[in-house]
Amino acid sequence: MLNFSIAITMNDKDNSGIPQFLKISLDIMIVLGILVFLWAVFTSFSGLLQFKSLKLIITFILFLAGGLSLLAMLYYLRRIIGSLVQKTPFTWSNVKSLRMIALFCLVISICYGANIFINKQYIALTIVSIDKYGIHTDLEFLIFFFAACFIFVLSQVFKQAVEFKEENDLTI
Repeated sequence: MLNFSIAITMNDKDNSGIPQFLKISLDIMIVLGILVFLWAVFTSFSGLLQFKSLKLIITFILFLAGGLSLLAMLYYLRRIIGSLVQKTPFTWSNVKSLRMIALFCLVISICYGANIFINKQYIALTIVSIDKYGIHTDLEFLIFFFAACFIFVLSQVFKQAVEFKEENDLTI
């Protein structure tokens, strides 16, 4: 694995191959994400019509909010990667994109947290469990919450970088 990354760096002096690969990967994930999301919405919606339960309707709305937030995150991440391919990463557009990604992480965190209480998953909440299938946790909402905090801080770093860049552009 290490040799592969070194080979990319040595063959591609400006590292545009990695962002281009990420951009294509994100394109694929966005298309697959939309297809899976639509499939899940249509199969879930038909079940909602049969049961007409308030709890199921709220859970479905949380799923819609979380799923759309995830798709939006992929879109904004693709915009950031696109600016890396164009070699213009420090722009106001990327600052806005990072803030939007942080906001969508927060929405997903809230959806996960609300789902725990709406579906009474707090009764059997597992912080961490390890079994023959792997490591599991019911604290996904914390993962997305801390991701939102980290990405928001990163957006502030990008904001300062853009300000410094604009100041340097004016002095030249």
